[in-house]
Amino acid sequence: MRRYGAVTVLLGLLTAAPAAGQGRAQREIRPGLQITALEERYPVAEERLADVIDALNHMRLEGERGPLSQGLTVYEVVPRWRYQPASGSCSVITAEVRVEITVKLPMWPGFAKASGDDRFRWRAILEGIREHEYEHRDVTILSAEELLDDLFGLRARTCGALNRAAEGATALADEALRSRHAEIDGSG
Repeated sequence: MRRYGAVTVLLGLLTAAPAAGQGRAQREIRPGLQITALEERYPVAEERLADVIDALNHMRLEGERGPLSQGLTVYEVVPRWRYQPASGSCSVITAEVRVEITVKLPMWPGFAKASGDDRFRWRAILEGIREHEYEHRDVTILSAEELLDDLFGLRARTCGALNRAAEGATALADEALRSRHAEIDGSG
């Protein structure tokens, strides 16, 4: 069962933070939870910072009809479980949740030629976008951890009932995650 989502952000561009490079990180936080996280950059080709800000304020990273966004977090959560009957009941014997997350952030190629003041302002803008997107990333990972706990806690009289319960837990986790993302974006 796959769960996909995309979270967009539209920020006031006067917040601040440090810059980070593109990258890929993969780690297993605990047995059964596998996280792959990528950070990608998309270029904003304008030369002057004022033009970059204007372009960002009109950006739609999910396409022409998508919401306004300056950063984007795309994720996929894939739970898997195996169960086994034992003495009149059925329980989960193995479970794993695989999470793939890509955070897309702007890159200003004109940064190297910018004044010190504009460079400072750009770093602040980028950090604000990054902080917001990383909050989406972190809540997605937390949701996956909670789902893994829920799967291991399942017991039922029959394995068919257990499988339905696992599917239900997955659907509830997906709905809760969407709600958390909406809260982060201020629309929940």
